[in-house]
Amino acid sequence: MRRTHQDRQAPARSPEHARLGRAWVAVALIPVFFFVAFALGYVLYDVLGYLPENNDAPFWVNLVATIPTLAIFLVPCVAAVLFGSRVVRSGDRRGLGPLVIGSVAGGWLAIVSVVGLVSGGV
Repeated sequence: MRRTHQDRQAPARSPEHARLGRAWVAVALIPVFFFVAFALGYVLYDVLGYLPENNDAPFWVNLVATIPTLAIFLVPCVAAVLFGSRVVRSGDRRGLGPLVIGSVAGGWLAIVSVVGLVSGGV
């Protein structure tokens, strides 16, 4: 008897394998979201009538431009951390890579953004 393509079963993928894949996709999207957030920040400054290079914007303008920019950038970082931590909790150490990369990237931009906001954009 000949087996057809429909008779073959694909190997079952574990939920941890899917989460690991999602974590690495989130890591791959971090640079994309960085540029999207960067562009959003410039657009917000422009809409409010300021240039970020001039350093003459009031605090509220910096705050209005920084919060959405930071939120956009943190989306893939948080996803990488969440999916990576779920993989690690299930006993698979391969989730540590996305977990660390997402944590470092998100923490770095959060610290840089807060320092820039508090110091007046210097």
